[in-house]
Amino acid sequence: MIIMSNNQWKCDDNKPMWAEKGLDCSSDARTPFLVKAYLEVMPDILGLQEVSRHQAELMMEQMKEVPLADGTSAKYEYIFGADTPLVYRYDKYKVIETGFFRYDEEVPGLEGCFNNGGTKSYAWGVFADKQSHKRIAVMSTHLWWKTSNPAAAASYYQAGSNEARAYQIKLAMARLEEIMAKYGCPGVIMGDFNASLDSLCLEAVFENGWQEVHDLATGDKSETRGHHWCGNDGFGRRDDGGKFSQAIDHIVVKNLGDAEITYFRRLEPEWFDPISDHYPLYIELKY
Repeated sequence: MIIMSNNQWKCDDNKPMWAEKGLDCSSDARTPFLVKAYLEVMPDILGLQEVSRHQAELMMEQMKEVPLADGTSAKYEYIFGADTPLVYRYDKYKVIETGFFRYDEEVPGLEGCFNNGGTKSYAWGVFADKQSHKRIAVMSTHLWWKTSNPAAAASYYQAGSNEARAYQIKLAMARLEEIMAKYGCPGVIMGDFNASLDSLCLEAVFENGWQEVHDLATGDKSETRGHHWCGNDGFGRRDDGGKFSQAIDHIVVKNLGDAEITYFRRLEPEWFDPISDHYPLYIELKY
């Protein structure tokens, strides 16, 4: 099973600073390249973040049925999750149950709003392999984005942000663990955590028995940051790729049993630099 995660950058219209340079960052321009990236990998389950309705429609037009070399087709289906949907191959997997939750704007004990535009949420599904009948619970999530560091630029700072992310991921873990217990299956949470390895968020993840797949991969693994400058004012590539310790996109797992993570990879070609600030992340899970 190949599992993939990607924050698409929710941007439907071209931005003035792009247009001035003769560039186009609209969904119409970028979505074909998002699809190109996904079809290079052919994930069985794809967890997405920052997906607009228009982006979703464009994406699924191209992914609904994908011809394969052997004459068959990969058939993808979309599971609603607002900004955090799931896409899966229904020619290989059967959906048992799905759900969606939008994080509240308020976090107990903290002041302020911790969900800009209602974009922070999670969507989950329980999937059964049509041949082996083995089940797995998978969740896509996007957590609050600002920092608790007062030294940061004013537009990025909000007191309590680190604590808010930890609170949100605890809600996500608790919900998926309920589903995992119900179906007796392993669980995968993936997405844009907006948090690095040394954060309160990942501390909560590890304390609850979840593991970062990067550490579990038995084969090759990406050591880059997986995140670069791409936004309203343009885009640019990191020369050194950054370090994995700086990564904010994660895939974490629990109760894998004898399953194996064979690799942990990012798709980071230069042509993807103007498509999203997050490079797609994917793993192979053998179970």
